[in-house]
Amino acid sequence: MLRSIALSLALLVSLFLCSCSKKVYTHKQVMQSFHSKDDVARKFGEPDIRRTIDSTEEWIYNHDVVSKPSNSIVNASAVSMDTTKKTSTTQQNSYIRFLFDSAGNVVGYKTNGVDLGYVKKVSAGSNILRVLGIAAIVVVIVGLDVYNNSDISF
Repeated sequence: MLRSIALSLALLVSLFLCSCSKKVYTHKQVMQSFHSKDDVARKFGEPDIRRTIDSTEEWIYNHDVVSKPSNSIVNASAVSMDTTKKTSTTQQNSYIRFLFDSAGNVVGYKTNGVDLGYVKKVSAGSNILRVLGIAAIVVVIVGLDVYNNSDISF
């Protein structure tokens, strides 16, 4: 009897642990999902820079951002004569580079300062089916354990 309670508890814990509602995709998984020029163009559009070296083509997508103070107002006709205020702009070197072979397949990539990882919410239907499947397994295992370890006969 104690064995069936421990088994039931272990299966119940697995039921709760398997019913997560999020799926995490890392940056590496997202980058490895691109296999051809069409995949890359569908996601990022036309590249900022195209280079061809021997039989390898390189596409570069720049994500350089020049940051400005949030309270500044940009006006092209007005020139600020106040030199006491110091404003600085910082250049971020962030980019995505893809290398393609002559057939248009991705042979390599490199990123700097870009994170494409994301969290995808799993649908409620998937969670319900997963919970029902694990519950059915628990019922079958506990039922077999009770049937084999008791004086009940059918």
